[in-house]
Amino acid sequence: MVTDSDRIKKLHLKFAEDRGLDKTYCPSEVARELFPDDWREKMDVVRKVADELVIEGKLIVLQKGFEKKELPSKLTGPIRLRKK
Repeated sequence: MVTDSDRIKKLHLKFAEDRGLDKTYCPSEVARELFPDDWREKMDVVRKVADELVIEGKLIVLQKGFEKKELPSKLTGPIRLRKK
């Protein structure tokens, strides 16, 4: 059985791979694609899955163009993610 977390993780990795090392994406893009009707309600879980990928060394998180050490779920305001 494929869970929401599995689907979110797969889409995070797809966005990261598609954009490569030069471009970033917003986690809301993942939420909007998977949950178009209630994407805002899913943002917490989308960020928590991004946390896992940052910990695993697959993504980096940026805010205002600077790489952050904090996990995506711990930051407030807009963030961007990129393949590591």
